[in-house]
Amino acid sequence: MNRLTSQIFFLTGAAAFLACQASPPPNDAGEWAGTMDTLASGRIVVRNPDAPLWRAGEAWELRERFRLGAMEGEGADVFGNIVDVELGPDGALYVLDAQASEVRVFGSDGAHLRTFGRSGRGPGEFESATGMAFDARGTLWVMDWGNARYSGFDPNTGALVKEARRLASFAMVPWPGRFDRSNAALDVGLGPDGEPVILGLDSAFAPRDTLPLPGPDEANLVTFRRGDVPVMRMPVPFAPMPAWAAHPDGGIVVGVGHAYRLHRIGFRGDTALTIEVDRAPVPVTAAERDSAAAAFRELAERIPGATPDREPRVASTKPAHGMLFVDDRSHLWVWRTQAPGELPAWDVFDDVGRLLGQVASPVVPTFITPSVRGGLMAVVTRVDDVPTVVVYDITRRRGAD
Repeated sequence: MNRLTSQIFFLTGAAAFLACQASPPPNDAGEWAGTMDTLASGRIVVRNPDAPLWRAGEAWELRERFRLGAMEGEGADVFGNIVDVELGPDGALYVLDAQASEVRVFGSDGAHLRTFGRSGRGPGEFESATGMAFDARGTLWVMDWGNARYSGFDPNTGALVKEARRLASFAMVPWPGRFDRSNAALDVGLGPDGEPVILGLDSAFAPRDTLPLPGPDEANLVTFRRGDVPVMRMPVPFAPMPAWAAHPDGGIVVGVGHAYRLHRIGFRGDTALTIEVDRAPVPVTAAERDSAAAAFRELAERIPGATPDREPRVASTKPAHGMLFVDDRSHLWVWRTQAPGELPAWDVFDDVGRLLGQVASPVVPTFITPSVRGGLMAVVTRVDDVPTVVVYDITRRRGAD
């Protein structure tokens, strides 16, 4: 168990020591049936029933505005390897294609506006670009792992305006880096002991704070070795995996997946907010269990000469939740674990941790984190195995808050 996971479980166990207890007032969307408990430490624990705050007919909907993704041709909508998408303040869509080493910009109607960047090591060029993020002043920064730098661009012209050295040698895809509202940056790197950590960066992109990087429990990993040399590690099928994202007010939001329990943690290591949802575990069906075990064996056979340290036992229940991210209005979006018969959907929480309800997802996203900004949502998916970006309007039915 990693240090952050240990800290989370310790803090959760402290929930019995309450300073006060209160339920928030209802909002215009209806009565909320959960509770908010304030601990002596000041941490707030929000317990939600598995029921929406929105009344029937008031939920948010995703209505497709446009989609981009062609199998072949010369158009800007032919993508190779999409590693990030961002929505700009004006509704423009920015797509980072690592294979082409380009950022492609599309208007709010899907029309191609411009492309900037190319493969290389010169100014404004990319070598293994991994992700991008807008800072608080509107500059679009591309994290260029291969060139060990951050490149800042004017999003309206594609002109390079600034570069900064990236001191961290470690990178993740999808890249979790973001800027908070104070314009402080977050990235990942290696700590003094050589272990991956979350980095809080100063204005010169130099590390000033760290948090342990959430990771799966050792018991949920299978190690493949050639002799005594480990060559790869794989999670046990359906084992709980941690999910985390930067928060626009600083720090991170993290869930370890064992239970539907999320924590907002600052760089001082303090937990300001814990969100719980009272949802029964979703069982793994016999067909899912057999399929997962077969897929694991097939993948293992593709690692020549390597032997797993054990035969994994497929979990009986699914992880409590999937990926998560926080939008520009501090709504927390969490991918909902599907029960039999349920459609793909996001759970959406308000900025104080109340479960507003579910937003049905017309497509299943890839592992690339969606972008939500200004009432729009951009999702990376695959259609007939073609990399595709779909942009939706987030609409509210009449009467929704």
